[in-house]
Amino acid sequence: MSAVPRFGHGSRVPGWDEAVDLDKPPATVPDPATTEVPAELRQAIEKAMAKYPDRHSAAIPALHAAQDYHGYCSPEAIEQVAAVMTLTPAYLISVATFYDMLVTEPKPRRDVFVCTNISCSLRGADELYEAMIAAAGDSGEVSVRSFECLGACDIAPMVSVDAEYVGPLEPEEADRIVAGDLPAEKLLRNRKCADPDGRLLFKDIDEQGLNTLEVYERRGGYESLKKALAMPRDEVLSNINDSGLRGRGGAGFRMGQKASFLPHGHMAKYLVCNADESEPGTFKDRELMQKSPHMLIEGIVIAAWAVEIEQAFIYIRGEYDLQADILEQALAEAKNAGYLGERILGSEHSLKLVLHRGAGAYICGEETGLLDSLEGKRGNPRLKPPFPAIEGLYDGPTLINNVETLCTVPAIIQMGGSEYANLGTKTSTGTKLVSVSGDVQRPGNYEVELGTSSREIIYGLAGGPPDGREVKFWFPGGSSAPVLTKHDLDLAYDFDTLAKAGSMLGSGAIIVVDESHTVLEVAYKLAKFYAHESCGKCVPCREGTNWTVKMLQRIASGEATPMDLDIMASVQTEIIGNCLCVLGDAMAMPIGSMIEKFRGELEAEIEAARERAGAGGLEHVVPVGVADEHAGPLPIH
Repeated sequence: MSAVPRFGHGSRVPGWDEAVDLDKPPATVPDPATTEVPAELRQAIEKAMAKYPDRHSAAIPALHAAQDYHGYCSPEAIEQVAAVMTLTPAYLISVATFYDMLVTEPKPRRDVFVCTNISCSLRGADELYEAMIAAAGDSGEVSVRSFECLGACDIAPMVSVDAEYVGPLEPEEADRIVAGDLPAEKLLRNRKCADPDGRLLFKDIDEQGLNTLEVYERRGGYESLKKALAMPRDEVLSNINDSGLRGRGGAGFRMGQKASFLPHGHMAKYLVCNADESEPGTFKDRELMQKSPHMLIEGIVIAAWAVEIEQAFIYIRGEYDLQADILEQALAEAKNAGYLGERILGSEHSLKLVLHRGAGAYICGEETGLLDSLEGKRGNPRLKPPFPAIEGLYDGPTLINNVETLCTVPAIIQMGGSEYANLGTKTSTGTKLVSVSGDVQRPGNYEVELGTSSREIIYGLAGGPPDGREVKFWFPGGSSAPVLTKHDLDLAYDFDTLAKAGSMLGSGAIIVVDESHTVLEVAYKLAKFYAHESCGKCVPCREGTNWTVKMLQRIASGEATPMDLDIMASVQTEIIGNCLCVLGDAMAMPIGSMIEKFRGELEAEIEAARERAGAGGLEHVVPVGVADEHAGPLPIH
């Protein structure tokens, strides 16, 4: 998810020009008998291959292993992976050049990724990024890259130093961070939850050792699983359906209804947990996996029992290195205790659960892009129908649910579906984890009953904007949600109320923007993110996102007229509903809402920029808050 452009079809990869002609890539598999592969690397690749029904699924884990061994996905590394997996180097090159965390040229000894997406940018990330660049210098020992949302908006502005998250940071700390001297009090792994006394999912979430089986069991963990295994499958599914639980990943579709679409009977069916939490402003799943991984595992085992599934996967975003390590340990504990594997707790239920690490691509949060990635391909969305419930992973019926959704299942079984439905509102039942970030005094995750006032969440829990400033606008459901204004703060925070207001609850991530920021600044940051993350497969998204970026740049440079706003609004309309997946819509909906709600401000920005450009040329237009080492700064006064 970095700001480094991906290599498109037919592009040449730096460092490969002499080794591989990408115009005529190798079409044959290297001879496994004559290709020398280090024993350590071979063992890692074969171990990965053994986890999957199809060896192609091990492509990303194998490339990760090769990169760890060689330092990057070199021609030699690709050749070795290809020989062990009996795949062509061309296939592996196409995979490696799609994902941002797989690199095809030598890496420096330290990676410093500075998150410059909306939430971090609102709190000074662009200034921090420039300070990190200056501190790194040109020694070549440290690579400083501008990265899109890293899923740690609660510690904004933040950086990832060799996968260790640290923040919030000031520009004055850049020298220390680049040197690898990370302050312990600012490490994400040591951060306490903003709401440690939540009612269900966050109840005592900061209890020491909750990530271990011993503590989780002492608190009643896996009792819901035992209860579920003593119930008929259809009764478990009925409880989930009676709960009214709506998916917590963005679409808000009822989990019980979604599960009921899967065909009955003995066949190859799959459950996939979508832990590719990449929506800017969203970081709730990260905290759940880090602090209570067994809750997720228990929810997956129960859900798999309800729909007759014996193979499940957790697809976790590649940047969540700490959380993935914790999950791996929890999976081993659960298997040793008999909660995973053959005939779980002596029942008829068996389940193999595999953790699959991604490699950095926002598009893989879209369910069909995730499935392609899990199958070892580039993460391109699929045409629907057929839907995953009928034809998903490996062409089999597949149930896909978000981390928070599956973590809620044990509570539903414990309480009973009807009792859980008494929480929240009639059509938005239960509690919801809400990630609050941006211009608030207490950013973090909060567990609330659906139907709680949005003002109570933003001002009561998160403290509202700092220094007496007021909310200008806010995203109620992550960066893809149409924005609402300060006049909408008294809306109930639930699926239907926000939809009627013209927005959506989405992933449950509130990003607050106060009056110290311009609409143009935020719109550009958002559009640039979606343009970068588009897989480029369909025209409305590929061209529409890039045109939107260019039109916003025209406004800032003084080249635009008010007519450009009409054109830009029209482009958003043409994108919505016309793409293979919702990535294009995810940009078009908030951008369209900003034009509608803040047209007067944007027209004033156009006029002011034209005056600045006419008075002294574009060199006098001062860039603020949107540094981009590749596209150049967006001039904003």
